[in-house]
Amino acid sequence: MAEQRLKQRRIPMESLMELLNVQMEKGGSARLTVTGCSMMPMLYNRRDTVTLIPADGKEKKGDVILYKREDGTYVLHRIIAVTEEGYICCGDNQYMREPVFRQQVLARVTDFTRKGKNVTVEKKSYKLYTSLWVGLFPLRRFYIPLRRYLGKVGRGQKYGESKRKEE
Repeated sequence: MAEQRLKQRRIPMESLMELLNVQMEKGGSARLTVTGCSMMPMLYNRRDTVTLIPADGKEKKGDVILYKREDGTYVLHRIIAVTEEGYICCGDNQYMREPVFRQQVLARVTDFTRKGKNVTVEKKSYKLYTSLWVGLFPLRRFYIPLRRYLGKVGRGQKYGESKRKEE
């Protein structure tokens, strides 16, 4: 018997959030495919998935949360500091800090699937990764641009040159 593949389709995040909220209000969790590159190297665009549970206001440093910006954009980033008003967040592939109020936080990641393998946030190797990545945050300002530059050099590109060649 042939394996049946589910059809995938893109749903606007606003509509998807309605479905996620219904699921999470029932005490359940929701699974979401990651889009964007801000959480690399942990999560890759359209390859990896995360499991979300409702935020409880007790999120801590190192947690990955889903929140809604004032402009309506939904973002999945890591908490790098806790403040009285909320959190300071940043994507693992970024170095710009973003203040987030507690009321903006919708959900927290409990586990994720990376390259087909499930990883829980309680796993020791994940906790080590999180501690290192959050602890080394001040170095990202230098590391991320250097990594991008070296990647272009490795592909034979000059600094500032885009991947696509003009025809």
